[in-house]
Amino acid sequence: MEYYFTVIKDYLFHQANLHQVDPWLFGSLYLLSKVLFLLFLGWAIKKLRAKKSILLPLLFAALGYSLPYLYLIIAGKNIPLWIYLVITLIYAFSGWSIRLKLRSARLQPETGDIPVTTTEQSNS
Repeated sequence: MEYYFTVIKDYLFHQANLHQVDPWLFGSLYLLSKVLFLLFLGWAIKKLRAKKSILLPLLFAALGYSLPYLYLIIAGKNIPLWIYLVITLIYAFSGWSIRLKLRSARLQPETGDIPVTTTEQSNS
């Protein structure tokens, strides 16, 4: 098992050197981006339920989500076209997913109660 980890690590570091990207910085930005995204998305949901503008939290969520990819686009050299296509697909899927989450947050009651499903109602 250790052999496979070594092979994967060597491959990733080789690719990072080939494209002049720091893999530790990219990984750190990736982890940080997920935390920032969830924090700002939570803020947007809170503002949505309070019927306030959600533009600012969504912009911050998008920026937080984009950190590692922006780093890759700005600092990377000789990045293949398919990487840009994957990043575009990630953004498209993420936008669609955020829209669904915000729509469901708008429809949930403001009491914070967990809705009862039909199976729980039939068991009662």
